[in-house]
Amino acid sequence: MRLLCDKYFSASIAALLSFLKLKFTPMTETERIVRIFHESWDMRDPERGAAVIAEDCQFEDVAREEAQPGPEAYKRDYYRWRKAFPDGECKVVNVIVQDDWAVVEFVNRGTHTGPLETNQCTFAPTGRKVKVRYCSVMRVTDGKVVEGRDYYDSAGILQQLGLIND
Repeated sequence: MRLLCDKYFSASIAALLSFLKLKFTPMTETERIVRIFHESWDMRDPERGAAVIAEDCQFEDVAREEAQPGPEAYKRDYYRWRKAFPDGECKVVNVIVQDDWAVVEFVNRGTHTGPLETNQCTFAPTGRKVKVRYCSVMRVTDGKVVEGRDYYDSAGILQQLGLIND
């Protein structure tokens, strides 16, 4: 019986140590930068987010087929979405890093109480709530985002806003 207990105790300790190693592994510089990029939206601090974007950054909103080069484009996009969704939230769900590349899963939520401006038209406020899952693929060099793409379901946003049928 003691041998069986020792075996389970050892397995439990090993599992706990493995969990703690994963939980408390220091964050890489790439992860720190992409978290600042996204969490700044939730903090309502676009200057903080823009500070980690290279001047020559090539970022693209794939769903809208819209280039967003450099920190000024980041801030314009922030203010466009904040105007449409003043109560908007951006919550990072997961970050996967390999070398200087990161994939960031996040969720945006908000109530459409302001005009939503796109590169195609402007949608009047609907008063509806939206929840949208996003994925960003980003490359970081020397502490700055130098390249990235956002992927999300733009038709799903329009459906939630009641602007197109299911």
